[in-house]
Amino acid sequence: MEVSTRYPHAIIIRLAPEILLKAPATRKKFQKHLRNNIQQGMESRGVEYELIGHEGRMQVHTTDQEAAMDVLAHTFGVASYSPIDKIIDGGLEAHKEAAVGLYKELVTDKTYAVRIKRLGQKKKFTSVEMERQIGGCLRPFAKKVDLDNPEVLIKGDVAGDLAYFYTKKIKGPGGFPIGIQGSAITLISGGFDSVVAAWYLMKRGAMNDFVFCNLAGGAYERMVVEITKVLCDKWATGTRPKLYCIDFEPVINDLRANTSPEWWQVILKRQMYRAGCEIAKRIGGDALVTGEALGQVSSQTLSNLNTIDEVSDIPVLRPLIGFDKEQIIKDARMIGTDKLSEKIPEYCALNKRRPAIKSGRNTITKEETKMNFDILTDAVEGCKIYDMFDVSDADVAQHSVFIEEIPENAIIIDCQPESLYDDWHVAGAENYSAGKLMNNLRSLEKTQPYVLYCPFGTQSAVLAERMQKAGYEAYSYKGGIKQLKRLYPNGAEQDDE
Repeated sequence: MEVSTRYPHAIIIRLAPEILLKAPATRKKFQKHLRNNIQQGMESRGVEYELIGHEGRMQVHTTDQEAAMDVLAHTFGVASYSPIDKIIDGGLEAHKEAAVGLYKELVTDKTYAVRIKRLGQKKKFTSVEMERQIGGCLRPFAKKVDLDNPEVLIKGDVAGDLAYFYTKKIKGPGGFPIGIQGSAITLISGGFDSVVAAWYLMKRGAMNDFVFCNLAGGAYERMVVEITKVLCDKWATGTRPKLYCIDFEPVINDLRANTSPEWWQVILKRQMYRAGCEIAKRIGGDALVTGEALGQVSSQTLSNLNTIDEVSDIPVLRPLIGFDKEQIIKDARMIGTDKLSEKIPEYCALNKRRPAIKSGRNTITKEETKMNFDILTDAVEGCKIYDMFDVSDADVAQHSVFIEEIPENAIIIDCQPESLYDDWHVAGAENYSAGKLMNNLRSLEKTQPYVLYCPFGTQSAVLAERMQKAGYEAYSYKGGIKQLKRLYPNGAEQDDE
């Protein structure tokens, strides 16, 4: 007979194998963390549920199967899960009868197989015996049995007289439950790399807080807040992550004014590490996490990484050190942050001409004596702190910077590289790179509004915000060039040569 429960749906949860291999006391601790994280995930989404342990696994009984499975899909420590078609009590004969009722139409004109897993100590029949008998009842309805590559695979977990029938086994994220490996501080920029690095630390059970060294103003900050929120909403269940936003513009100005350009990239990273370590000291962080991959940019050579590491007084973890960019972007797509990260411009490249790919600790330390470290201290002291689960839509809104219509009297500024500007631009738009625009800002009149655009509308947002701070009425065209091309589908926006 079918077992009656207070909820219409049930899901089997299988724990990650690494948890099951632990010593009993450790395994019990990990299971407790996993249970707590699942519970918090269900409650944060308003899912009605009951979570029970059963024969070394867990089961969640719920009114909302889809929402519950979405929680499990994003909870580290879950190896796989299966929505249960039916729970049947009464022994083998009841199981055979139920299998026919459940699956005779599913197997019609198809190949099939039955797999039974016995749980617990009470085993009246072997798994093979049950597979043969239950499978035999379905044989009249199907094309044939195919044990190697069946079109329909029916599974049953049997404990005593209870059988849990299902046909789906969905892979979970695996890893360890968040919270069992201490706390890490991730230096996050909003790009692909740092987000993916944070995710890998979460997967290994570490809680994550984030430090963002802001090089480009409020628009950039809001983009990073949004990306971090998406990462935490999806994957940080069971924790309470915070984002520490540090205004690094004064630090950059000091660096540019007092040190040699060839060392800017290395010194910038050292300053970011110092900021991250200071936040870690305040909140009890055990390690610093970065998205660095060997050789990806000039500051990520072995020589420069060695020089940068000197300033960290806690371990520096680099989960992506051997990854290539293609793999990192693929992971970002799986995590769910790729569309946001691809819009983040590159702000860390202070010296794009000839940055040093080799450095020595003594050389850089001597160069840094020219700087005022009180500026970094003040920047860290003045950091803005976001509790990621309290962040609202208003916190990431960008309405004051973005505009969706171009005023008739607006001066239009194209922020593309010159080669792209030559390929396509709005008629009458003036071409300014970021550096050129900032260097020539005082020469621009303040009598008319300015509308800036770039490929994604992100770098232009940063520049528009800087112009606003300087007293200009400036906006970024929302949606960037892609949206502008929709506005001018016939290409009439191009200048006539």
